[in-house]
Amino acid sequence: MIVPDAWVRRAATTLDDAGLEHLELGSDHEDGAHRLHLVPATVAKGLEFDRVVVVEPAAIADAEPDVRTGLRRLYVVLTRAVTGLAVVHGLDLPEPLAP
Repeated sequence: MIVPDAWVRRAATTLDDAGLEHLELGSDHEDGAHRLHLVPATVAKGLEFDRVVVVEPAAIADAEPDVRTGLRRLYVVLTRAVTGLAVVHGLDLPEPLAP
C-alpha cells in the first residue's frame, strides 16, 4: 500500500486497528517477513510489488513542490504494480487521471 508521506502514521494506525500486520518501508524495523508493506510515496521509486493499492493520488501529487514534479511522483507510484493496481481516493483525481 503506497500512501502520501504525511499519511504514513495514520495508515499504520488504521492497519494496526484492523489487525493487519504490516511492514513500514523506510522505517528502522524492516524485516521482510510481512506480506503487507506500507510504503511512503517518496520511497516507492525502484520498488516493484505484485499488487499495489495507491491511497489518495491527489495528495501524493500535491505534496511535491510543483505540478510537474507531483505528476512524475504519481507516475512512479502508479507503475510499481506488476499484476494488480487499485486506487483508493476521496479527493478528486489529478486532472490527467480524471475520467
